[in-house]
Amino acid sequence: MRGRFNDTLNALAVFAGYALYLFTMDTQMASSQADMAIPGSSMNSDSLASVQGSPQSRVVARSVAISAPAVSLRQAWPRFAGLNAALLLALLSVVLLTLTRPVMAQGDAFSVEVAVADRGAAEQQDAYVSAFRRVLLNNSGDKTLLNRDDVREGLKKAEQYVSGFSYRTPPPGTVISSDTPITEAVRETGQATQLMMVSFDRQSVMQLIEGEPAARGNDESVAAPLRTDSALVWLLVQDEGRDIMISDPAAANVQARAREIAGAVGVSLVFPAGDEEDQIALGLEDLLVKDMVRIKAASERYAQDTVLFGTLARNGAQGWRSTWVRMVGEDSREQAFETASLDEALKLGLSTLGDDGRIDESYRYGGQAVSDTEALVWVGSLNSTSDYATMMKFLEGLPSVSTVYPKEISATSMVFAVLPRSALNDLESALVTQDWLRRTAPPVSDRPGSLSQNADLALEFGR
Repeated sequence: MRGRFNDTLNALAVFAGYALYLFTMDTQMASSQADMAIPGSSMNSDSLASVQGSPQSRVVARSVAISAPAVSLRQAWPRFAGLNAALLLALLSVVLLTLTRPVMAQGDAFSVEVAVADRGAAEQQDAYVSAFRRVLLNNSGDKTLLNRDDVREGLKKAEQYVSGFSYRTPPPGTVISSDTPITEAVRETGQATQLMMVSFDRQSVMQLIEGEPAARGNDESVAAPLRTDSALVWLLVQDEGRDIMISDPAAANVQARAREIAGAVGVSLVFPAGDEEDQIALGLEDLLVKDMVRIKAASERYAQDTVLFGTLARNGAQGWRSTWVRMVGEDSREQAFETASLDEALKLGLSTLGDDGRIDESYRYGGQAVSDTEALVWVGSLNSTSDYATMMKFLEGLPSVSTVYPKEISATSMVFAVLPRSALNDLESALVTQDWLRRTAPPVSDRPGSLSQNADLALEFGR
């Protein structure tokens, strides 16, 4: 089907070129005839009327009038109706080419974007294999590479070669490029909801291609791919002589706003508990002097691949000065900003969690954001697979929900990711008619870094 689509695009391109050629020839003829109809450098009312009455001279008259103020539709229609047919055909072709332009996956030689049906574990594994197959072929130039026994074994362990991954959601109706790999689920249904960018470790990939002994044997521990769709955030806000840490009760509003901003770049936030263990591991003085060694050590208990540390200080009447350090694995990046408000400081700092640094301003509780934004819904008392299936069926049945998947699982509860975030309003409305599901208070978890503490909505399963 995608092959036929490309043939259509090629035909449209040829058609557009031919139509533009016809229009150019007609315009040149019209210009020549108009020049003959306008003698010298002066023109009286009679000659003007004769020019305007000539169908072939209307192009010239119209081009001169482009810089004039806008006219009404009634005034403009006679001019529009006189457009050369070739021009209309050319414009139509250009519009069709623009509207049907496919989205192209972008990345380096060791990164590939794969169309997936959802963000679930099964789709992840399928995407790893599809992307790894493409990376191996792109970097080897050998079409028979996949026939080698060691390479086939490597494909079965594609996750071991992954260095990181991220998601993005193109606008609805976007055409996927024929060059973009797709998972089996997308192949069967013809529908994709996300594009997953998978990056691979360059050295390990080249070792496999060159037939060198694998650096990661079966008896060695395998590092899991680094996750960038969730992050631990340490914040210190200095305002009018007060030092407020993100775990302090006084920072509750900052936490809520930070979750909204980070959600707009597709990242779920985890905040430190601020308990005795945190206080022993990391003190106020450590944050003030930006002791990254102690900050990194204190972050280990939360098991997050991405850690963001920020200090935000009021800069007198000039606004706010903030410094941010983003750590992903062993890599770190520091940035500083001067802003007029605390909210702007949060936006700029948290935008560093995304690959392109852009924020969807419509991301709010129940807002209209439809990109890589999710709502976290905690559901308690899920005591069986039947309960889980019932909950999934309920969430997937909401008309406004495009994607739902479990993001965190505990003994009797789950945190579901629901996309888009705007579906929260419909979810709350649907609760009114369900006697087996009710809203409850957010849970108190004793597990550091649990997403349940950051849930936008907490529900209790009662069937």
